[in-house]
Amino acid sequence: MKTVASFLLAGLFAAQAAYACDKVDAANVQATLSEMGTQWSERDGGVSLDWGRVWDGTAARQRLGLLKAFAEGDVCLTGRAREISFYHHGKLVGRASPAGIQLLDSKPPRKTPAC
Repeated sequence: MKTVASFLLAGLFAAQAAYACDKVDAANVQATLSEMGTQWSERDGGVSLDWGRVWDGTAARQRLGLLKAFAEGDVCLTGRAREISFYHHGKLVGRASPAGIQLLDSKPPRKTPAC
């Protein structure tokens, strides 16, 4: 389920990039992320985002897609690229800025042992 949601969010903005910015879609992506336990705050013109459960169980490529989806949505809603710090459990896992998006946590997700 989480992986499917990741693909859907990433695909939404990948497809949207070729078209005009849709603020309703961008707001819907942020609302969907909130429903998945993601929280963010704004301070001094930048954004700090703490990934919730959507981050768990996703591959590096999907994680980068999530960063892009949020950053592109933020650009759409604010009209400019901002500094965004992405965290998971207090650890910095990615950054977005006017210069680009960088995934810092490229390790594969942990697998939980079978019972």
